[in-house]
Amino acid sequence: MAVMLIVAGCGTAKRSVEMHDTEHSEWREYEDFYYDNSDTLSKRDISVVVRYSMGYVADSVALNILCISPDSLVVEESFTLHIPHLSDMRPEVQHFPYRSNVVLAKRGRYHFRLRPREAVEGISSVGLMISE
Repeated sequence: MAVMLIVAGCGTAKRSVEMHDTEHSEWREYEDFYYDNSDTLSKRDISVVVRYSMGYVADSVALNILCISPDSLVVEESFTLHIPHLSDMRPEVQHFPYRSNVVLAKRGRYHFRLRPREAVEGISSVGLMISE
C-alpha cells in the first residue's frame, strides 16, 4: 500500500513524502518511488524515511538507491541507515538525509528505487521525502 502526502507548514519548506508498507514488518523487496519535477532551479533535500518497531534488531541497514532521471540517466549507489534501537514499545519514524541542496535539472518524472541488501525485520514501512 502506498501513501502520498504533501506536507506544508508555516515557516517550513513544502515536502513531498511517499511511504510504502512492508510485508509482515520485514523489508526484503525493493520499493519504487516517483517524483514529478517541474522546477529545474530550486535546491532540494532528499531523505529516506523508515518506520520501525521493537522487532527491529539490526544495528544498520545497508541498501542501494537507484535514481533514473527523466532523460534516462541511471545512477545507483550504496547507502547505510544507522537506525537507533527503541527504548519503548511505540513504533518510531526516523528521517535519514540522503542528499542536500540537490537540483533536479530535468523536467519530468524521477524514479527512485530503494533496495535493502538483505531482509531486515522490524521495518514496517519505508519512504522517500523530497523538500520542494
